[in-house]
Amino acid sequence: MRELLSLLLALAAVGCRTSSSAPSPVDAAVPPPPRPMASYTPGRVGPITDYHVQLGTRGHDVALRAFEQGGARWLLLLDPERLVTRVEPDQGEPVLERDWTALEATPSPWIEARLAAEQHAASLQDSGLTHLLPKQSGLVLTVDLCPSTRHFDLRLVQRLLEVVEPKEKPVPLAFAVSGVWLEEHPSDLARLLALDGRDLDITWVNHSMHHRYDPNLPLQRNFLLESGTNLANEVLDAEVAMLTRGLTPSVFFRFPGLVSEPTLVTFVVALGLIPVGSDAWLAKGQRAKNGSIVLVHGNGNEPKGVDDFLHLLDQERRAISTRQFLLLDLREAVRETEEEDGG
Repeated sequence: MRELLSLLLALAAVGCRTSSSAPSPVDAAVPPPPRPMASYTPGRVGPITDYHVQLGTRGHDVALRAFEQGGARWLLLLDPERLVTRVEPDQGEPVLERDWTALEATPSPWIEARLAAEQHAASLQDSGLTHLLPKQSGLVLTVDLCPSTRHFDLRLVQRLLEVVEPKEKPVPLAFAVSGVWLEEHPSDLARLLALDGRDLDITWVNHSMHHRYDPNLPLQRNFLLESGTNLANEVLDAEVAMLTRGLTPSVFFRFPGLVSEPTLVTFVVALGLIPVGSDAWLAKGQRAKNGSIVLVHGNGNEPKGVDDFLHLLDQERRAISTRQFLLLDLREAVRETEEEDGG
């Protein structure tokens, strides 16, 4: 398996370097996310070029990607213990190249979560992590932003700020964002960026560039399983689209439609990412439980899921007010789960 992972990673690093064809960033007046990003100025230093996989270590961190922008070279780095990513200049301490054998020799929540996700890759839908074992009672909210002609469903954020923020600020949640949605909804993205780090703590999950879907095809040949799909480009181009607009890609990936097969999961894991599914796709009638990874669509295409989540918030108002029920940060909940399993 390590040999296969190494081969897939090498193919991605060599064959999938990309220059961004993304449109101009959102209005420069929108404040960038306030997370520490060194001197990196998202979306304001020209197009991203030579974006590619660069697997190695720099100090405690893991280097996942490297790219050129504004005449400088940058790295997408991961803290393998906290599962937090950041962008920094590629200067100072060098990156030491590592293969998967070397990386997996040092246990961490990142390594363990990747392996756990790959072990749940047999089913056509819901591969990867679907349920977590956090230390506190609550659930992880993930909001999918697939391509859509509709605007973002603002009811979701409005209710979170009304019900959850007074007890949990900033409110943690994850947006699984497609590159096409980013291209077509700059004003909606601007609203989210203005809240990120102040009222919301957003984890940006890769949901592929185009989120390919054909209603006339069966699941076995649909979404990223559709003939002619370049999986590496779907993953890496979506990361470029995020970085160009000031988003820091997380270490998580969500398959469009939650549809995949073992070879796709293996490839995504070889890129250093953790596939995330859901055991509570609310619009499909699945009920949320403690530790659930809840899925709703905030792109306006599936209002029933948002309705059901708002109803859930109303039901849990009392527990939320006493902090007996929390929205959980995806990164922290995954870390706690792997620590629990490892213990």
